[in-house]
Amino acid sequence: MATLRQTIGATAGDGAPTGHAMRVLKAWLPSADPLGLVGIVLAVVIWWALGFVVGSAVLPSPHAVMARVGQDFWVAPMLSYYGLPKTGLFDSLTYSATNVFLSVLLGGAIGVVLGLFTARVTLARAILDPILTTVGTIPILVLAPFFLIWFGTGRWSALLLITIYVVVILYIYAQRAADNLDPVYEDSARTLGAGGWDILWGMLIPGTLPQILGGLRIALAGAWGLEAIAELLGAQRGIGKIIEVLAGSLDTEGIFACLLVLGVAAVISDMLMGALARRAMRWSADAK
Repeated sequence: MATLRQTIGATAGDGAPTGHAMRVLKAWLPSADPLGLVGIVLAVVIWWALGFVVGSAVLPSPHAVMARVGQDFWVAPMLSYYGLPKTGLFDSLTYSATNVFLSVLLGGAIGVVLGLFTARVTLARAILDPILTTVGTIPILVLAPFFLIWFGTGRWSALLLITIYVVVILYIYAQRAADNLDPVYEDSARTLGAGGWDILWGMLIPGTLPQILGGLRIALAGAWGLEAIAELLGAQRGIGKIIEVLAGSLDTEGIFACLLVLGVAAVISDMLMGALARRAMRWSADAK
């Protein structure tokens, strides 16, 4: 890796376009994790080897799954036999991703506001803590059948289910982050004449931002799984709906293709969230 970086450094000044590309690559290299790539390769090798042991009907090979992803990505004609005309993995993934991001945005906003508010208002904390703590102790999947009954099998049931999950997580993270701030900063700001809004925008939000972004990243990861499960339980669209249909016909190759697409989307969204968090926290020594 060091030799590669030295080589890049030696060739970066050959030309303007090449130099720009080399600077981008040099900026990316320190964040690359060679061990992570080794882990991915090792997982694929184990998957491929297990396919010979249990048979392709139970565990299809990585090559077969990749081929199925390419075949069904835009349009999967066989799904029309199950009442899902003119759809494919991309269309279903777009539907699922829309639900995930809308829920995380809405739930994150509500959870952060409530968490910071209750961290400074004792009466609100006394009222909301028992409610949200109780909701947090209930396995969120237990609520899924009730949401399907109350709000139907459309988008709303999945949206509300994931939103509640995100609200509870961000409420706890934001409240704990505000509690952990050293009171000396707030006392000093008030001594210097800072008002409530000055303390909120100048101290409370920047001081709690690292933990809030960490909680948001955890909530985003869990939201993908919840969305798929909510769709499995009775939605009319989405990756989970395709998995449900393919499971009925014992199409393991198609199910693995859905899981692969869903996993890749979750990993990419996590990487984007991590990059956003690093950019928002570039002033912090911990983010460097």
